[in-house]
Amino acid sequence: MLEGLISEYEETMKNIRRDDVTLKELKKLRFTINNRIRKISDIAEIKNEIHENQFKIIVFNSDYNEFITSELDELKLSYNIDGQFILIKKPNYNYNQLMTIVDDIEKKKNKILSKCTKAKLEPVLRARNAVENEFIDQAVQRETSNNCQKIFEEKEDKIKNITKKKIKELLGKDFFEKFIKENT
Repeated sequence: MLEGLISEYEETMKNIRRDDVTLKELKKLRFTINNRIRKISDIAEIKNEIHENQFKIIVFNSDYNEFITSELDELKLSYNIDGQFILIKKPNYNYNQLMTIVDDIEKKKNKILSKCTKAKLEPVLRARNAVENEFIDQAVQRETSNNCQKIFEEKEDKIKNITKKKIKELLGKDFFEKFIKENT
């Protein structure tokens, strides 16, 4: 069960990238059109062109370009308009912007560790109940509990290493050193 949780966590970490900072900001955009508030997803589709260093917004109706570009100006993003496409150049991120992603990673790490703790607790409780019902003796229960703790600690270290590796990848060398200094 713990292996499955770790695999799930690794997959989650693979999908986290630096440009998630801008993607979050773009997805928050709201517009008032005909006295109705619309989300960006109502009037356009956002595509993250990972290998092209840009975001592509496909506007459903070119009349909405003006609404979108005014919001992009407020976010201080550079862009080009090409018909129904708005091409946004991916910006360079500062430390504080990247730390918002690191905070999300830490939340995900804590959530997975909580799930692992629950998974560890299940066999321990079963062993305790087995002792109470005289199916096993106290020594077997103690050994089960100790083994569960040992396995949990190994998996906890693995999760922490995955997290640290991802944070290092996101922040880059200089920002990672700053992160380490702040957290020691």
